Amino acid sequence: MNKIKVALLGGYPLDSDNLRGGVQAAVSYLIKGLSRLDGLELHALVMRPMGWQGTNKIDQNGVKVHLIPPYPRYERLRNYRLYQSAVDEALSVIQPDIVHAQEAGAEAFVALRSGFPTVVTAHGIRAEDSKYIASLPRRFRFYFDSYLTERSVIKRVKYLVAISQYVTNYFSSQFRTDIDIRYIPNAVEDRFFDEFNLDLHTNTLFVGRVIALKQVHNLIKAFEMVYLEIPHARLRIAGEISSEPEYVRSLRTQIQQTGLEDRIHLLGQLNQAELLQEYRNSAMVVLPSAQENYPMVLAQAMAVGKPIIASRVGGVPEMLGENGERGLLINVGDVNGLSASIKNLLINPERGYLMGQTSHEYALKNFHPNQVAQHTFNFYQYIYEKENRKHE
Repeated sequence: MNKIKVALLGGYPLDSDNLRGGVQAAVSYLIKGLSRLDGLELHALVMRPMGWQGTNKIDQNGVKVHLIPPYPRYERLRNYRLYQSAVDEALSVIQPDIVHAQEAGAEAFVALRSGFPTVVTAHGIRAEDSKYIASLPRRFRFYFDSYLTERSVIKRVKYLVAISQYVTNYFSSQFRTDIDIRYIPNAVEDRFFDEFNLDLHTNTLFVGRVIALKQVHNLIKAFEMVYLEIPHARLRIAGEISSEPEYVRSLRTQIQQTGLEDRIHLLGQLNQAELLQEYRNSAMVVLPSAQENYPMVLAQAMAVGKPIIASRVGGVPEMLGENGERGLLINVGDVNGLSASIKNLLINPERGYLMGQTSHEYALKNFHPNQVAQHTFNFYQYIYEKENRKHE
């Protein structure tokens, strides 16, 4: 059988050690798994970085990377015409059997118009995320992306990878009647499993973009209550701090007002090695977000074997179990409940130990890159054979 030629659009990181956000991590981990399989020829379309002086085609770890022009300004208002032209030009050279677009946004929008068979992975839900954005210009962009781009993609997509049941439940009324859906969660890189670690620590760890949606301010409030009873505890906040600078400034002020600057640390963006070390040194991972789909942070924590406390939103109960089999669920904004849960795990480390062990076993079965890559490859084969039968 000839190799299936797949062009990945969106989320591919040129530097796999410095990943920005869950989508980049998901794509990076998936590609590493797919590159181990026979039967695939992998291509990735990536926007050319500012100041790039090298060639526009590079081979990187078994992937043929095609650099296309940077995303033009005001492209949304042009209905993605210039972006479409750049993508179409690259795809005409590659001639892929399948285009795999990440997120139901601009990448999927132009992929579906390219004429090539397209599979879309829906990572987030813009309509829900937009509710928690303070900046009016960013809220407008999210609104545009949600009501014009995302909805258009969801109504047109024929092949969908859903990383959670939450996604399909949310969009079910908008799907075409002949849609093909595969439930395939995001992969977690091998080294997170290799770092499986149940050592006892006292650090509470948050990982994610430091934005209002993640409710970090409530985590700080909860930790202040934890400190009153467990003064040796520490809170570590790891993640990009540039998206919402006003929110980050308010957090710095909040931390200063608590008087716990030596106990609460804003670490900023970490590379993968630094992030792994933070996971290793944590007693638990906490994600008190107001909205999530199927967060990469929790999958990583489960792979490392750490107990989790997270909001009962989106696909999180699917990951942790409705009854808290693999983590503790709290209601959004419940500072007292969050504080009590953190104290519970710090005071009863044996409970966290068992929870982490259960989570690790679940992660091995569901998030290991070999498993995820094989399921994805099986879907590619299905699409390839189905599309080819049309032309016989």
